[in-house]
Amino acid sequence: MKNSFKKGILISFSGIDGTGKSTQVKLLSNYLITHGKKVNKGESMFTYFLFKPLIKFLRLTTGSSLYGPVKRNKNPFFKLWFIFAFIDIWAAYIFKILPIVTDNDFVIADRFYTDIWANLFYYGYCPVWAFKLFVKLLPSPDIALMMSADPKTIFKREQEFTPDYYYEQQKIYQSLPTLVKFQIIDANKDQNSVFKEVKKILSQSNVL
Repeated sequence: MKNSFKKGILISFSGIDGTGKSTQVKLLSNYLITHGKKVNKGESMFTYFLFKPLIKFLRLTTGSSLYGPVKRNKNPFFKLWFIFAFIDIWAAYIFKILPIVTDNDFVIADRFYTDIWANLFYYGYCPVWAFKLFVKLLPSPDIALMMSADPKTIFKREQEFTPDYYYEQQKIYQSLPTLVKFQIIDANKDQNSVFKEVKKILSQSNVL
């Protein structure tokens, strides 16, 4: 659902951890700024808005510490958290993100609401049917870029999580383009080659 009255262009970078999203966000932001564009970038679309104070409580319900890795939810009741997350996402988009988009030429999201949805599903806060249905109803950017890389390549770059984590996340992210529109980018390549692909996609979309 795109907003037809906004000034700026919203570009999102999605993908599992270690695919190089933040690097590409930085490269694109610097490129646009050097060309005189007003740019806002960051992870504001990968955080909670109204219900952020409840996240600590959710972590505690799984026996997770307040910081660091999160354990998966096994409580059927908390699988309903996706309802609150969906409301929170739309509230954040309307009252926080749209004003930012209106005030900038470009807004570049380092992960997007679809990434929140993927994580909700992975950590057990969203049943399969809700994942597939509601991901189609989330706010959508003007251009959605999906950074795709082999888990083996990612694990060589970082070891923040176990190999199983990256493989399971990959399965979830591979299902997303069948549900919502993404431009897929091969993130196995070096960052400069990836950035050339990013610029090519944006040029073909008449953004650059």
